[in-house]
Amino acid sequence: MREMISNKTFWVTAVVIVAMLLVSGAGMTASSAGQQQHGGIVGRVFLDENADTVFKECDCDCGMEDIPVRLYRDGCGGLITQTAHTDKDGYFKFNDLETGDYCLMPMPKLICEGYQPTKSITQVVRVRPGEITEAEWFGFDHFLDINE
Repeated sequence: MREMISNKTFWVTAVVIVAMLLVSGAGMTASSAGQQQHGGIVGRVFLDENADTVFKECDCDCGMEDIPVRLYRDGCGGLITQTAHTDKDGYFKFNDLETGDYCLMPMPKLICEGYQPTKSITQVVRVRPGEITEAEWFGFDHFLDINE
């Protein structure tokens, strides 16, 4: 009988330990388990002809092609982490980013060459694990007609 109680105590203790390990591990994320999940950022740079800061599907507002968008880590004054170029519709994308805060800054030809921002020229975006974050769109208006 004593041997049976000893075996029973062993198994009860083993089950309790396993249960405690499962409960304590339930809150683990991929990064706490040693696997860092990455995220991304998407956005758009558009020609804001009427300078109202809002993109409208019309002849006056359209995406701006081949605009470099700079990505900075932890603030807008640091080193450039990456640069992406907008596609023919003005969209840009940064993939496989570590979680954290990033600063975005499009680099069109500015005032002396034809464009002025209608919205803030920089913005901070937080990347979360496994998510694609959509940045607020950047708008620019013609400052002067560079074709004349």
